[in-house]
Amino acid sequence: MSTNNKVFQLLGFEKDWVCILNDIIRYNCKKPLKIEVFPNIDMEIKAADRLQPISFEVKRMQEINSISPVFFGVSGARNKYKIHQDFLPYLKNEEYSNLIAKSSIISASNILSKAVFIDHLCVLSSQTSIGFGVHIKRSSTIGHHNTIGDFTDINPGVVTSGNVHIGRGCEIGAGAILKNNVTIGENTFIGMGSVVTKDIPANSIAYGSPCKVIRPNNLWNI
Repeated sequence: MSTNNKVFQLLGFEKDWVCILNDIIRYNCKKPLKIEVFPNIDMEIKAADRLQPISFEVKRMQEINSISPVFFGVSGARNKYKIHQDFLPYLKNEEYSNLIAKSSIISASNILSKAVFIDHLCVLSSQTSIGFGVHIKRSSTIGHHNTIGDFTDINPGVVTSGNVHIGRGCEIGAGAILKNNVTIGENTFIGMGSVVTKDIPANSIAYGSPCKVIRPNNLWNI
């Protein structure tokens, strides 16, 4: 993401998430800028800025401009996927931008797709591949030779060991630990604080220490 841009565009809207994005954008840039929000549905557009107000302009989907940085204004695999589908007539995948907090460490041999968000104090080790629309939230540590599929959310404090493979559209709960060489199938939810010591199949809800499948995931499938 270039720090010379004065306009940053957020697709979709979450009242808490826009505050987080606002702070990281301003932390990275330290310059006057404008944030534009492009909601894909009719909804109340009011940020949860109860301590310090933030400003942004609400625009129509048709007004999106790929010259300025474009990010998802929401978190969660199914939310990002729905917005991505709604904006397909206006944006190609390669026109999305990445937002990476300067306090994080990204190994030189990593490959990052587009629409990737990496929060403060994250570490990504060597030879790791990050898919389209992945969010890696604060203080997470991603091991070497990992693969993280499109639209997946890695929540705060997650630790993955080496050669971990996480499928498309997953949610990995805060504080979860993933052992070496495990695979998480697509559209799977791993509960917070879980210790994953063996493979978890696709379309599952799993949690615990050790992590076990509790029931099928019927909440979303992307």
